[in-house]
Amino acid sequence: MQTLSLNTRFLKKLKRLKKEAKELSYDGADLNSYQNSPFVAIVGTRRPTPYGKLITEKLATELSRAGVIIVSGLALGIDSLAHRAVVKSQGRTISILPSGLKNIYPASHTLLVKQILANNGTIVSEYSPNHRPRKAEFLERNRLIAAFSDAVIIPEAAARSGSLNTAGHAKTMGIPILAVPGEVTSPMSAGTNYLIKNGAGVITETTDVLKILGIKQDVLKVTTKLTGNDKNQTAILDALSMGINSSHDIQSHTKLDTADFQTAVTMLEIQGRITINSVGTWHLS
Repeated sequence: MQTLSLNTRFLKKLKRLKKEAKELSYDGADLNSYQNSPFVAIVGTRRPTPYGKLITEKLATELSRAGVIIVSGLALGIDSLAHRAVVKSQGRTISILPSGLKNIYPASHTLLVKQILANNGTIVSEYSPNHRPRKAEFLERNRLIAAFSDAVIIPEAAARSGSLNTAGHAKTMGIPILAVPGEVTSPMSAGTNYLIKNGAGVITETTDVLKILGIKQDVLKVTTKLTGNDKNQTAILDALSMGINSSHDIQSHTKLDTADFQTAVTMLEIQGRITINSVGTWHLS
């Protein structure tokens, strides 16, 4: 654990805060080692749907491979999914904690922290080493996540999600807020849809974020497109990844005849890759 010594770039970022940060300490790579890399926060609901999980992992993976540093808060759900996707792609990520560095919260993410540090990432805190977080400090942490970032992405969030608090801080500091549209009937997309209605940028693919950051789109080395055992299965998985859920709409989008569509759907369900809910819409497992 060391005290952060910040260069001009980070000092400028933190000057945007209304409530000044306390002395910051860290484990892992010094923030100055990130040089001129762009920073993007990915935060959201603690209870993501399969759609939210897929989008989060796709964005975090592809942005990381494009050289973007992912910032998040180590929380359950979207935050940890983003961190894990970066670790899996061998990228670098920064986690800003609501707790002390020697009291990882939640404790179940202690292994994830070790993986972040092993991949030359960083964990940051403004609290004493053994500090246990209180409710208000989760919201305090959010202002740092926003301040560290050049853009804030919210893949999925409920109407009262803490990630909307992060978005509020970003708006105050003039940081772009980007949200993924979701089903209007899904409680887990109520927050993101609200943000879009109130001026947030819309993300439907990673290149939307790269444009905001001024990064050339050809830096994307690999996509995370889902593939099935044949082209029909792949087409259906692709449709589901875009939020198309009803049998009628999926078949219309994929242009498969009824026999091919039913065969492919049945095989994907047998494989455990898709499931159908009580109202008859399909979702990625």
